[in-house]
Amino acid sequence: MRRRTSAEGFQLREREFAMELERPGRWFDSLGWFLLCVLLAMVCHSETAFAATRVVTDADKGREVHLRIGDSLELRLPSNPSTGYMWYLQAKSTTLMKLAQQSQTEATEPGVGRPVFQVFKFEPKRPGQGVLLMHYVRSWEPPAPDDERFDLRVTVE
Repeated sequence: MRRRTSAEGFQLREREFAMELERPGRWFDSLGWFLLCVLLAMVCHSETAFAATRVVTDADKGREVHLRIGDSLELRLPSNPSTGYMWYLQAKSTTLMKLAQQSQTEATEPGVGRPVFQVFKFEPKRPGQGVLLMHYVRSWEPPAPDDERFDLRVTVE
C-alpha cells in the first residue's frame, strides 16, 4: 500500500473543494428554474382567479349586465314547481351564453306548494351583445303572450 505525499493530499483536497463549489451553482440553477415555473403557474392561474360569478335575481328584470369571457352568470328566479309552472330558457334567447348548469333550492318550510328558487348558471361563449330570455310556463302548455317573462340584456367583453 502506497502512502500519499503531502503534495498529493493537497491536490486531492483542492479537487474536493473545487467540486464542492460547483454544487451550489447547480443548486441555484435548479432553484431559479423552480421559481420561474412557480411564477409562470401564478401568471397562468391569475386569469382564472379573476373570473367572477355575477348573481342576478328577478329584481334585475330588464336591466343590463356586463360579463367577461371566463365569468359566469347565476340567475335565481322564484318558482313553484308543485303548480306545474317552471322557468324555461326561450328559444329566441341570446346564443352568446350557454346554459352550464340548472338546479333548484329546497323549500324553506315543509309542505306542498312552497316556493323554491330555480338556479341557472350560464357561461359566456363569445363577445357581443344579446338578450337572455326566460319564460314561466307549464311544460305541457304552449307559451302564451301573458306568461310571466324575464329578460336581461347581456354584454360579453
